[in-house]
Amino acid sequence: MFGEKLKELRVKKGISQEELSELLDVSRQSISRYENGTSQPDFEKLVQLSKYFEVSTDYLLDNRTEKATTESTKNEGKEKITIISKIDGKMSSFYKFTLSPVVGKKAYHPEVLLMGIDGHSFWGDSSVALGWYKDRADAEKELKNISEAMSQGRSVYALEYSVGVKNKGLFDFEMDEG
Repeated sequence: MFGEKLKELRVKKGISQEELSELLDVSRQSISRYENGTSQPDFEKLVQLSKYFEVSTDYLLDNRTEKATTESTKNEGKEKITIISKIDGKMSSFYKFTLSPVVGKKAYHPEVLLMGIDGHSFWGDSSVALGWYKDRADAEKELKNISEAMSQGRSVYALEYSVGVKNKGLFDFEMDEG
């Protein structure tokens, strides 16, 4: 199912396997193997694919057909706020945020992924995974605090409610309670 979804998303976006391989920094043959089901990407590449195609990682891996991205457009003004991602430690300035629910959530999964939009290009919005949230209420509190910080003219915000995650096997992850 992953391979079919990847190919469908790639074709819908109008890009070649070669172009996608350059975005992920893998060989074109790797993309071909992903699409024909003989290989799957590592967790980092999976997150990159989910951000690029604006779908949840569970959508890519699960047998369900619905896309699982919801958007919060409250913060779509020209103001930007700088946030350091709790996922990869990179810092960027964002003007819009999305919440991507985890489809097929298990008890050990966080419920929501917060994504920050830091730009727009020919390929679409450029988004960065900022943090995982135990439940939607925590993610909504984070969005509210970010919105308030932006309306107060603050230029930097530190995420307060996100939870850490760690790999669980080859293609799964869990909240890091430690």
